[in-house]
Amino acid sequence: MTDFQIVDTREEILRILEEKGEILQKDLWKELKIDSSKCSRILRKLEKEGLIRRVEVVVDGVKTFKIVSAKFEERKAEEEKLDLKTIMDRMEQVTKLPPCYGCLDLECEAERCLKLEVWFLKLCKVR
Repeated sequence: MTDFQIVDTREEILRILEEKGEILQKDLWKELKIDSSKCSRILRKLEKEGLIRRVEVVVDGVKTFKIVSAKFEERKAEEEKLDLKTIMDRMEQVTKLPPCYGCLDLECEAERCLKLEVWFLKLCKVR
């Protein structure tokens, strides 16, 4: 394999990972139509550069690696942060709602509801 072929293969790996985010190493070398040892050498270099991460997995009883794009992991982490922020914002909004909003007691009367009274007193203290 010439230096040009290695560069082309390297770029092709990064393109595939950009598209898919992650792929099993055995599927990658099959898709690229190169032997597994050449693929491994290129992947080790990409991993050293921080462009990918190789995660050991077992598929059908055989050890292989899942290749994950560093960009894919960054996007995934950012999405998880956003999801957590959304959840926290919604939880904060829910805590501001009176307990009657989620009250399952159909016999409850607002004038005599202890939960509503406690909620109201807490609300007055906060302000």
